[in-house]
Amino acid sequence: MASASPLGTLALFAALPALVPSLVDPFTMALSLGSAALAVSLLLRAGLISFGHGLYYAAGAYAVAYAVRGHWTGDAALLALLGAGVAGALAVLVGSFTVRYRGIFFAMLNLAFSMVAYTLLLKLYGLTGGSDGMAVTSSSLLGLPLSPAAFRFGLFYFSVGTVLLSGGVVARYLRCPPGRALEAISSSEVRVEYLGVSARLVLLVAYGLSGLLAGLGGALAALDVGHVAPDLSYWTTSSVFLFSAILGGGGSVPGSFAGALVYELVSLYGARYMATLWNFMLGLVILAIVRFAPRGLEGLYRQAWRRPG
Repeated sequence: MASASPLGTLALFAALPALVPSLVDPFTMALSLGSAALAVSLLLRAGLISFGHGLYYAAGAYAVAYAVRGHWTGDAALLALLGAGVAGALAVLVGSFTVRYRGIFFAMLNLAFSMVAYTLLLKLYGLTGGSDGMAVTSSSLLGLPLSPAAFRFGLFYFSVGTVLLSGGVVARYLRCPPGRALEAISSSEVRVEYLGVSARLVLLVAYGLSGLLAGLGGALAALDVGHVAPDLSYWTTSSVFLFSAILGGGGSVPGSFAGALVYELVSLYGARYMATLWNFMLGLVILAIVRFAPRGLEGLYRQAWRRPG
């Protein structure tokens, strides 16, 4: 039963939007947010905290917007791959500098790069649309032209498939020597270096992969919302990724998406029914998790399914 429970949970998640169409967009956004939360969780494995992954989220989203504006392609699948690739390449470039640092210096450098990008996106009106942002339109998926309603559902199930694939790749990566080295670096970087492993190279690979995941999330968000804006690179966006990662269980693959789903639903319905208190509700949620479930939502899930009877 315990082994079947994750499959049942996934099946329920995939079936709900078909039963309740109003959940299609929130669930798609939760998947895009979960991809970015997974990017942050990857670095948490090495004991590194990033307050600047909004940079790669925005890079993926704006890559989609520019591709649409330039009429390079209108296919959502190709646009998602493009956004992920651009963000991943940018992460390797920035990471070659940031992975030299640890602790608060790493966190603040990522924040600095993200805020520089936010300022450029805001001020370069002729290129980025400034605070107005840019529109994103797409009506085809995997080469199939779709109506707006069908596209929403198609994008959701494409997102489910994409995050399943990316989550599987990350889970396998974490079981391989480079992935296991992340935890070793968190425990003692000096010992890793004594074993002849370059900690900087291990972190650069992880950082590039995390940027790719964040860019994929940004691309999916751009396609779902149909609009991109400089706020995607603002520090508050990065804090949402970190919040979701910790909520789900820092460093956990399925937990990252669970945390993102809870955040999206609490923020959506909290803003709808408690417009002035929804941030307070989010604070209560994270306090409850820290106090009663330090291993996050995944820890609670595993504990519940391991109980006899």
